[in-house]
Amino acid sequence: MSVVLWLVWLAGCVLASVVGFVEFPSTVLVTVVSVVLSLVVWGLVGWAVVRVRQGSATWRIVLVVVAAARALLSIGDGLSTVLLVALSAVAAVLLFLPSARPFFARRS
Repeated sequence: MSVVLWLVWLAGCVLASVVGFVEFPSTVLVTVVSVVLSLVVWGLVGWAVVRVRQGSATWRIVLVVVAAARALLSIGDGLSTVLLVALSAVAAVLLFLPSARPFFARRS
């Protein structure tokens, strides 16, 4: 369930990035750099979600750190931000519940 929530969160963040690019146009260079950086960051987050789905304990920490950074950088951006932060908080908690521990057990 957590992986699905992370995918929904990722889609929401990508959508928020696109809306931000449209609402706040800038110079061509700034827009291109911003789009490239966004694609890199959201691509890495997508990779982290795939790795978490495969049982990587390290990548679940990465997801939580990225979600926390995203939450801190977007304080006060409105209802959509609050919903995305809440969604990432629920997804993060689900990754660390006792029932999830066997999924992330070390494999020999």
